[in-house]
Amino acid sequence: MYKPELKYKANGVPIVSNKELDLIGERMAIDFDPSLLLDPHPVDIDRFIEKYLGLHLDYMYLSHCGVYLGTMVFQTTDYLPVYIPEKHRAEFAHVDAGTVIIDSSLEVEEQEHRYRFTAGHEGSHGILHPSYFLNSIGSERRDETGIYVRCRADFRTCRQNGLLLPMSDDERVEQQANRLSAAILMPQNSVKLLFAREPYNRKVTWVLSAMNRMSEVFNVSAESAFYRLKALEIIDDNTQFPL
Repeated sequence: MYKPELKYKANGVPIVSNKELDLIGERMAIDFDPSLLLDPHPVDIDRFIEKYLGLHLDYMYLSHCGVYLGTMVFQTTDYLPVYIPEKHRAEFAHVDAGTVIIDSSLEVEEQEHRYRFTAGHEGSHGILHPSYFLNSIGSERRDETGIYVRCRADFRTCRQNGLLLPMSDDERVEQQANRLSAAILMPQNSVKLLFAREPYNRKVTWVLSAMNRMSEVFNVSAESAFYRLKALEIIDDNTQFPL
């Protein structure tokens, strides 16, 4: 398994650029499945998490309303809040360290794209952020009943007048996990290979076609494909979704 060498802030947040995350994601994906270099196709994200990263994958309802899509558990806990539909109430669950939990609401076919991105996101926390979350044991922001990160469905990078606002450390690690998930599911050279025989065209019709093609080839949502095209500078950063 490829293990990236990262630099960290004093509190454990990785100091890593988006382009570096693209390289890390691609290297890990191709180390896991070398055929991606010659044949763009969906990454087996479940197998990537369990066999390549060595994490355990489990499914629970993390809330009653779907506000949390996934959780990465860094330290064994007896106190992970979960929802039990049969009892119509929340309870605490025991979860071992090194477990990725996906909200059970995503275990349906129509949620496959969101499931895959969420799994990649939580696995990316496992790659990038143990130092940040374990570094907070005993601090005011974490108790000692176990360390985990619950990831919300509504996380967005904030912009104001077209400019990115400064991110808190908690927002930064979420953004990093999003970028690495996209890089694993859609490795940059696999994306470029997909369009190698046709010139990039920033007209609306080409962008829509490219989004749909990436969605089909990599088994991701059209929205994820759109933002990956922007991240790789294949389409202009000012292009808005939906078109």
